[in-house]
Amino acid sequence: MSGECFIPLLTQLPWFGFADKLLGDCVLTKPKVHFLLCTKLLLLHFSDQIQLLQNIIGYLSTSHTRRHLFIQVLKELLSVWSDSSGVRHRSYEQHLYISRAIFVCLAFLNTSEKSQHKEDCLEMLMSGMQFHIASSDPHRRNVSMAMAEAVSQVFNPGGPVLKFEYDKDQVKDLLLLMEIPKEPLPAQVSMGNSVTLTNSDGGRDGLKSETVSGSEYMKKEHETEGDLKCNVDEDLDSDDDLVPFDMSSDIPSNKIKSPKYIRECMEGLISSDNVEKQGICLAAAELLIRSSPDGLSEIAVEFTKILIHLTEAHIMEDFTRLRFGALVSLTVRCPVEVSDYLTEEFYNRNYNIRQRLDMLEVLAAAARELSTPEVSDTKNKVEQLPPEDSLEGWQEVIKKRVESKTRRFSKGRTKPEPVPVPNRFSSVSGHFFYPLLKNFDRKENTLNLLGEDSLVLGRLIFTLGIVMYAATNSPVSYQLTATLLEFIWTLRFHNDLGVRRAVLFAVAMIYLSVQPYTLLEDLQQEVLESKIWLEGM
Repeated sequence: MSGECFIPLLTQLPWFGFADKLLGDCVLTKPKVHFLLCTKLLLLHFSDQIQLLQNIIGYLSTSHTRRHLFIQVLKELLSVWSDSSGVRHRSYEQHLYISRAIFVCLAFLNTSEKSQHKEDCLEMLMSGMQFHIASSDPHRRNVSMAMAEAVSQVFNPGGPVLKFEYDKDQVKDLLLLMEIPKEPLPAQVSMGNSVTLTNSDGGRDGLKSETVSGSEYMKKEHETEGDLKCNVDEDLDSDDDLVPFDMSSDIPSNKIKSPKYIRECMEGLISSDNVEKQGICLAAAELLIRSSPDGLSEIAVEFTKILIHLTEAHIMEDFTRLRFGALVSLTVRCPVEVSDYLTEEFYNRNYNIRQRLDMLEVLAAAARELSTPEVSDTKNKVEQLPPEDSLEGWQEVIKKRVESKTRRFSKGRTKPEPVPVPNRFSSVSGHFFYPLLKNFDRKENTLNLLGEDSLVLGRLIFTLGIVMYAATNSPVSYQLTATLLEFIWTLRFHNDLGVRRAVLFAVAMIYLSVQPYTLLEDLQQEVLESKIWLEGM
C-alpha cells in the first residue's frame, strides 16, 4: 500500500481512534507502513488537511506498543524544525505543516513523558529559535514564537516560560491543535464525509470497493476490522496479479536537468526528498566549482558545510569520489576561506571520525594540487601550418621535419630551460598548517587524539607532513619545519604503530623539503637526535 492509499484514508477518518481499529499494529511489523506514517507523510509531505496529522499522530499514541514511535516522531519533528539549513531553504508551507504536527504532538503528551523528555525537546527548541526569529518572513516568525511559547509551557508548566510579542490572531488555529480531538457521536459521523473501504475476496473479481455512510460504518466496524488489518498487510505486495507493461522498447529519460549555477547546485544537494536530483547536482558540483564563477568565495564555506554533512545513503555509486573532488576543488579555488573552516571544524565536537578524516584528506589533496605548477595551455595547442599561398610556407614545413629526424651528438642544450612559476601554496600554507596544531591535546567526548583516537592522530601527522612538503622552497618552509619537528618529537615513542609510522613519514618530508645546509646549521641538534632515533628503530 502506497502513500496515495493512506492519504485519502487518513484524511477521511473523522477520528484517530478509527485508524487504530483499521490499521492495528501493522506500523510495527511492516517497514513500508512505518516509513509512510513516521517519515514520509510527516517530514517529506505537506498538506492543509489537519485531520491527516491528527489521525497519524493520534494513531501512534493510542497504544502502549506504538508509544515509543510517537516520542520518536516528536523529536524528529523538533530536530527538523530547529535545523538552521532547513529554516533558510524550507518553504513557508512546509514550515507551517511541520509546526502543526508539533502542536498536535504536544496535545498527546502525558505527564511522565513531559518530565522524561523535557531537556531534549527544550534543547532542540532553543537551538533553532535564533534562526527563526532572525527570519525576514513575519508569518514564519509569528509561528515560531507561538511554537516556542507552547513547547516551553507544556514542558515547564510550573516554571518560567517564554513570552513574545506577536499577533496572536494569526496563530489562533495552531493553538486549537493542542486539544485532543474527541470521539464523534454516530449522528455526527453520518453527517460527515463517507468512508471508503476496500477489501479483497481473493477470487476472480479482484478488488471490490464500496462507499459506507457514517452510521453503516459504525455497524460494520467490528465485522470488517479483522479483514482490513489483513488487507493492509496483503496489499503491500498485491501487484502479483497485475499484467506488466511491455517496456522493452522504452528509452529512459532524465527529466532532472544538470544545474548550471552554484546556488542551484547547493539547493539540489540539500533537497533530501529528491535523491535523484541530489546525485545529479553532486556529479556536476566539481565542474561548476572549477569554472571559478563570480561570488564563489562568498558561498564557499556554506557549500563546504553542505558537502561535509552530505551522506551517501541512496545517492550513487561514485558518491565518495564525487564528494571528495568537489571539496578539493572548493579548497583549491578558495583556499583561505575553506581551509580556515575545515581546520576549525576539525576539533569541533559535532563530527564523527569519518568526517574528521575526510577533512584531513581534503586539506592534503588541496595542498598538493596548489603546490603543483599549472600546465600551460600552449603545450596543448595544435601546430598551425602556414597558408598555402605563402611562398616560404613549404620551406618551413620541410625544415621542421628535417630537424625532427636529425640526431645531434653535441652537448649543448637541446630543450629550452623550464620557465619558473610561483608556488600558489606558499602564501596560504599557514592557513593549512598552524590551526591543526592548536588543540591537539584537548580532550573531548567525541575526540581524544592523545587517547583512544590514535588513528586520527596518525592521519593528522601525515597531513602536516604533506602540507609542509607542499611549501618547499617557500619563505615559510623553515618555520613550518621547526614547528613540525617540535610537535612530532614528543610522539616518536608512541604506543600505536600507526602514529610512529606517521612520525617517520614526517621526518622524511623534513629531510626532503629543507636544504642540507639549513639542517646542519640551524637544526643540528634535532638532526642528531633524529639520527639516533632512526638507528634505534
